[in-house]
Amino acid sequence: MNNGSFFCALLVALPTFLTTNSASATKYAGEPYYIGVGGRAIALGGAGVGSPPDAAAAFWNPAALASAGRGELLVQHAETFGSLLDHDVIAGALPAGRVGRDWAWSAYIARLGGGGIQLTQYDSTTNRPRVGSEASHSNWSFAVSAARTMGNWGNLAVTAKVLFNELPGNSAYGMGLDLSWWRQWSWARAGIKIADATSTFLSYDSGTKETIAPHVNWGGEIDLPTVAKGVAATVAGEAETYFENRKTAAQYWRGAVSVDLHLGLEVSYRDHLFARAGSDAGQLALGAGFVAGRWGIDGALVNHQALDSSYRLSLRLLLR
Repeated sequence: MNNGSFFCALLVALPTFLTTNSASATKYAGEPYYIGVGGRAIALGGAGVGSPPDAAAAFWNPAALASAGRGELLVQHAETFGSLLDHDVIAGALPAGRVGRDWAWSAYIARLGGGGIQLTQYDSTTNRPRVGSEASHSNWSFAVSAARTMGNWGNLAVTAKVLFNELPGNSAYGMGLDLSWWRQWSWARAGIKIADATSTFLSYDSGTKETIAPHVNWGGEIDLPTVAKGVAATVAGEAETYFENRKTAAQYWRGAVSVDLHLGLEVSYRDHLFARAGSDAGQLALGAGFVAGRWGIDGALVNHQALDSSYRLSLRLLLR
């Protein structure tokens, strides 16, 4: 079987494989680990799977990093849903040739957590429950990716990740794999990421087990024709596709399949100043960026109709 026939067969079999692996999964179990990284993609409505090869690609699509020319570090702090949750990330990427001739490497550590969980206890004086103490919780994820180019077929990557949850009175750990593909042309980039491709397990110290079902992010970016000297524009789009019967919890659904759309527009001036706007599953996203030498900073704001807004601030450093 040649490469073309193999990829066609894979695309035909993929929906059946993902739906089957999602049938016994725990719905929404993976949500704490799907919150995006980096101010740029967040400001573009969360359309990151087709992004250029920078350190944020360690989360969105590590396959892109096989085409990176330099290494990069990223540090992010985010206030999610107002001050309800903190989302802090450190990510790094090394291009091919730094460690192994053909492989590019990336890794990230992310923590999503917060406090204010009120624990109650029985009050014998009033014969009623009362708040005895407050506790915090954390969701940690550690991921390492290896990517390489496959010539005209684009880039492929595999990601191994370890998850750890700290909850009041309980903890859990898990492991999983992501698979991703990315390709670029002179005017566009496209990517596909199969998150939790083999299903990711979470095992609690109480004996409870959860399974995170596979889901697919696919989309890309298109660079628009230049309309003025030094001014460039890029449109981005991504479809986040689940197979776990989310129905009305998603933007669009049919049967067990549901889709959330992420759309964005970026306008840049001389590759130094950036203005961005997008739609994150129907929620307004706005942001801006600035690059000076080896440093870059990106900020984003995502509105939420039911909860407070979320803020992202990320700092990037190009390595020599």
